[in-house]
Amino acid sequence: MTDNNLPQPPRWPDRLLEWFLSPDLKEDVQGDLHEFYHKRLTQVNIRQANKDYWWAVLHYLTPFFFNNQSANYSQSISLSPVMIRNYLKIAWRNLMLRKAYTTINILGLAIGIASCLLIVLFVQHELSYDKYHTKANRTYRMVIEGMLAGKKIQTAFASAPAAPALMREIPGVETATRMDSRGTFIVKKGNESFKEERIVFADSNFFDVFSIPLLKGNPKTILKEPKTLVITESIAEKYFGNTDPIGKTLTFGEKDVYRITGLCKDVPSNTHFHYDMFASIHGEQLGEKWLSSGALTYAVLREGYTLEKLNATMPALIEKYLGPEIHEFIGISLADFKKRGDKIEFVFQPVTDIHLKSHLDGEIEANSDSKYVYIFSAIALFILLIACINFMNLSTAGSANRAKEVGIRKVLGSVQGQLIGQFLSESVLVTFMALAVALVIVAMALPYFNQLSGKAFEVSVLVKGMMLPAILLACLFIGLLAGSYPAFFLSAFKPVSVLKGKINAGFKSSWLRSTLVTIQFVVSIGMIIGTIVVYRQLNFIQNKKVGFDKDQVLVLHDTYILGKQLTTFKNEIKQLSQVANATMAGYIPAGASNNGADGFEVVNGSDQPVTYRDKTYSIDDDYLPTLGIKLVAGRNFSKDVKSDTAAVLINEAAAKEFGFKNPIGQQLRTLGTGEPDSKRIFTVIGVVRDFHFESIHNRIAPLVMYYGADTYQMAIRVRTSDIPDFLEVLERKWKAQTNNPFSYSFLNDRFNKTYQSEQRTGQLFSIFATLNIIISCLGLFGLAMFTAQQRTKEIGVRKVLGASVMSVVVLLSKDFVKLIFIAILIVTPIAWYAMSEWLEDFAYRVEISWWIFAVAGLLAIAVALLTVSFQSIKAALMNPIKSLRSE
Repeated sequence: MTDNNLPQPPRWPDRLLEWFLSPDLKEDVQGDLHEFYHKRLTQVNIRQANKDYWWAVLHYLTPFFFNNQSANYSQSISLSPVMIRNYLKIAWRNLMLRKAYTTINILGLAIGIASCLLIVLFVQHELSYDKYHTKANRTYRMVIEGMLAGKKIQTAFASAPAAPALMREIPGVETATRMDSRGTFIVKKGNESFKEERIVFADSNFFDVFSIPLLKGNPKTILKEPKTLVITESIAEKYFGNTDPIGKTLTFGEKDVYRITGLCKDVPSNTHFHYDMFASIHGEQLGEKWLSSGALTYAVLREGYTLEKLNATMPALIEKYLGPEIHEFIGISLADFKKRGDKIEFVFQPVTDIHLKSHLDGEIEANSDSKYVYIFSAIALFILLIACINFMNLSTAGSANRAKEVGIRKVLGSVQGQLIGQFLSESVLVTFMALAVALVIVAMALPYFNQLSGKAFEVSVLVKGMMLPAILLACLFIGLLAGSYPAFFLSAFKPVSVLKGKINAGFKSSWLRSTLVTIQFVVSIGMIIGTIVVYRQLNFIQNKKVGFDKDQVLVLHDTYILGKQLTTFKNEIKQLSQVANATMAGYIPAGASNNGADGFEVVNGSDQPVTYRDKTYSIDDDYLPTLGIKLVAGRNFSKDVKSDTAAVLINEAAAKEFGFKNPIGQQLRTLGTGEPDSKRIFTVIGVVRDFHFESIHNRIAPLVMYYGADTYQMAIRVRTSDIPDFLEVLERKWKAQTNNPFSYSFLNDRFNKTYQSEQRTGQLFSIFATLNIIISCLGLFGLAMFTAQQRTKEIGVRKVLGASVMSVVVLLSKDFVKLIFIAILIVTPIAWYAMSEWLEDFAYRVEISWWIFAVAGLLAIAVALLTVSFQSIKAALMNPIKSLRSE
């Protein structure tokens, strides 16, 4: 044993020995290692001695890790930085001797790593939403869920008075804040006017809940006073340039003047809302009724107060505030309301779950879906797996070429651990070379990836924080993983068998290689099937009959600005030769619009009529003909019939919901707002054919349309092909009425943007599927090269005996084709289940037909045959004399 008075080596290497070696063996080995350490101290400084001691211990344990047996210490202790350099030098020479295979390996791994890095950026960003807020783990959004007349209610907003009530009555709530978005505003600074869509009215404690960095202003006071405003850096630059905006004013609409009291950074991209202006909510009437007013409501819980405790307080809150209003609006008690199967509940969502897990009515923005995070994470792993499989396949397939090298090394005294180290060095070297190429690919591809994904990633993200160390460690792991089987396989050759030529590493002899190739094609065929299904569904959405004519319809925005001149402006537009019709509409069935939901009862004389809550919006008499919506019963609104102000049109879904066999003449009563005379009775005068006024993700909901032109926007059916000229005419007429911005869109473009998320998903899916196939083909190409090379003499003999080129090609290709057929059988049920789950998100969807699987399989076979045939034909055309010369 070592004298305790001598300097002691580092403790952690000794602990490794304690963990992995038996006590007897540890004592002997530790004595030798300590002796080595003290000898090194006489030769080098203590820092270098500590390094050498680490290398000695790790190298001694290497064979134990791989073979569960200890190595000869005299051989193990030779590992040092010099030895590592030697390994890398030999690895480099071996790689350069096989440039074609090295290139295939590096290129395949590089594409795999680059694809994985891009997906990691995307997934990491999706998972990071709202986690940067200081109180994120204690912040919850209050939403309403319930059931009314057998129909689910799920809204992203809660009752407007709920936030003050939470702070007032529940001690566990630290604070609560509200946001209320009111659509588009025309914002004026002097004589300049701008259209702003990202304005929200917020409580004074908004910046105490959400950690959006403030550059100027006190977060506790900036929104306390009425008509105060906080703006982002982008807005400050837009309106005020480089001057200080604090204290300056902006006008909303015609007369609402807001004083700027705060300046904040732009809202981070990984937030579930993206507003540019935050106005004080003071003076804004949110309403005092719990059932007829709403706002986006967020609660922050005190430390230690659980969500379960908060949920337990909600029944009492509902009893206290909603019970009286249900009796007031509907005329029954809360208990009777529940007995008939209806319910209203307050539910709290973690703010960090909103982006990926919330798809309620009234969401601030279109959220993503956690399914896509899982899908793309799986794609990244699959692509990386296939790249590693390529490396394993090419390394083991080429093992025959290095068998003699292994045999000679073993005869000269190399132990298996040293051979494993050599081959793992080659693997790790290839991986880091592939990483360098992958980073170049990522830098070149990132602008296009940003465009497809709708993000704004930068290459610098890869070197920030823990990202770079994580990438390096991951690549080290990939290198060790990809090279592990080849290292074990090659280092286990027996020298006698190798030198006698008994090693056969051909294609047929490796069941593992066949399994890996099959896995590659399972993944590739699965992604081909997925791509076909996604594109069929997107094409179905684009071409499905939606119940209205979305082509040649121009939507003119913010027409409410025209005020009393609006009717005159509309009549002027209708008289233009390029215009077929025009309508004032609050709700256009695509894009941002004004719509609502009202409670209705069928006037049928019952003491307890059934209550319904349906979508509503207001239209004028030109709405149906302008959008091409068909009537199936009754008539349209008419400006010549004064009683139509008390009439409604309903869709087929509403007629079915209300139970109307003959809807015309039936009456509906609104629930009102609790104010005197707020309940009104409307007569049904017409039924329109169902049309998709919401996303095709949802089934067509019941719809009630009032008569009364909403001045929010105007839809114009155009009958000219010269759109630029028409737009010039329209803009001149607009400017003649107002100096406010002229803004428009086309209905078909708005419709397509509704499904932008699915389109991006489809494009990304197809790109990564293509990369997957390319990587598989690279591996297949390299494997075909080895197979042809190893069977050169066999091919020569067959040709001498009269075999044709085609028979040789079939001989070399049939093994691969067999594996593809096996892959098709494996992947078919898996792909069918996965794509069926994805399609469940759509109320209207395509069927998954059998021919999709056939096309994917045939495409995989075609690609494989094209890849393999090049090498097969080249081998078949080779002069047999050259291949048999050595015999």
